[in-house]
Amino acid sequence: MTNSRIRKVISFVLVVILTFSSAAAFSSEINTRFEFILSQIEANSLYTQDKGMPQSEIDYWNTYLAEHPDEFDKVINDYLATLDTHSMYLSGSEYEQGFSTLVGYSGIGISMQQTPEGIMITSVNRSGSAYTAGVKIGDRIVALDGEDVTQMTATQISEKSRGDAGTTLRLTVERDGQRLDFDLVRKHIQQEYVSSQTAADGVEYIRVEAMGSQGDLDTFNEIWHGLDEKNTRAVILDLRSNGGGLIDVAWGMANTILEEKGAYMGAILWREDQGGLEKHYATGGGLPLNKICVLVDENTASAAEMLTGILKEVGGADVLGTTTYGKGQGQYHLTMLDGVSKLIITCLEMHLPQQGCWEGKGIQPTQSVAENTSAGNYLQGLEALDTNGTLTYGQKSEQVRALSGRLFLLGYVSGASDVFDTDLLSAVRRFQKDNGLQQRIIADQATLAAVSEKAAALDNGAQQIDKVYYTALDLCKQAAAQPARYTALPDGNWRAA
Repeated sequence: MTNSRIRKVISFVLVVILTFSSAAAFSSEINTRFEFILSQIEANSLYTQDKGMPQSEIDYWNTYLAEHPDEFDKVINDYLATLDTHSMYLSGSEYEQGFSTLVGYSGIGISMQQTPEGIMITSVNRSGSAYTAGVKIGDRIVALDGEDVTQMTATQISEKSRGDAGTTLRLTVERDGQRLDFDLVRKHIQQEYVSSQTAADGVEYIRVEAMGSQGDLDTFNEIWHGLDEKNTRAVILDLRSNGGGLIDVAWGMANTILEEKGAYMGAILWREDQGGLEKHYATGGGLPLNKICVLVDENTASAAEMLTGILKEVGGADVLGTTTYGKGQGQYHLTMLDGVSKLIITCLEMHLPQQGCWEGKGIQPTQSVAENTSAGNYLQGLEALDTNGTLTYGQKSEQVRALSGRLFLLGYVSGASDVFDTDLLSAVRRFQKDNGLQQRIIADQATLAAVSEKAAALDNGAQQIDKVYYTALDLCKQAAAQPARYTALPDGNWRAA
């Protein structure tokens, strides 16, 4: 398989994994490996119900493959290509490479990074033994099984920490000047792809890189159900380069978000002999937010597109970025008799309430925004800064946006705003201090002139701005400035305003 083929495979989606054990026996009507795989295609493909291959053609391929066994994979894939663009037959190594987000690995469940202080643990997967034992983010790794690893790279330590499930590893870390030993058992780890952080007052940024396991839905739900405790009023949901994953996880995320009970979320179209049209409705009760912005790009695919479409059509979310990939079909992933090779068969279509199936079309954003722009282009989009006046706390104007936009480029604020609020005042005072100006509670002429000069001096070609993110942040900050639609309660619950 070529690298370009692997890259294409990565965007495809797992619906369910079915395993045919090596103990399975051929029936009296299935006498060859080709006939077995053909039987699975005809029993599961969305396009082969009541459409079997003629016996004469089966006989031809049996004879051909007996004489040319090395061409087995090619023959199967050529046939699958006549059905649809997503079905394929893969070796075990090709599958592991193309679907790494779904396969996982065997280890203790930590991620690490090289820093000047050493190899530091940057995340602890909740499904691993390290999490259960109490290993923490920020611990410095000093030894594995008693061997000093302080001179090793993060890659070397990561490789040594992995191994067969059920084997043990003693991890030694340094925390607050003390050494701690953890006796850990390696196990299968499903990587986690959901994270969040507060982007601004009342604005939460949630990144979903893939929908690889039930654990991703659990993490998402934990984040979402904690938003009220942060007094969150707007959310940025980043699905860029999310190639999809488990469809049930996407349904679950949409169901967690939606407010309206009984809202029609869309449907799955199966073969008639597998159930036909399966409709989905929201249970409702999602946190009432002022705004949700979903970020997408041309690599947002399949289950991630479904979540995008539901939030756009049912939840009233703003979708920012570029048209998505356009994969509205899902597949079964079948493990073959050798226990290694995989048969991936398109078995369903996903349908949105309004657009229906988006296969080959993608989902259009409600606001098209280029992925990145240069500092120079960003400046061109701002009004010229009038350096002959002053700007004061509480003021709202395009001149305030011109000032905050330039301070954003200079790294003092998280984005442009047309309101001179507390965050902007703090940024102005830090800028004044850094540039030898008198710290004041206004942006005076000297400050405005200095900001204008510093921003104009930026290397327009070198500094790139994530325009999609900052456009969404601007919209969410404006929405978060409005009164919340709910009230957080002392017991951890909330009630609608």
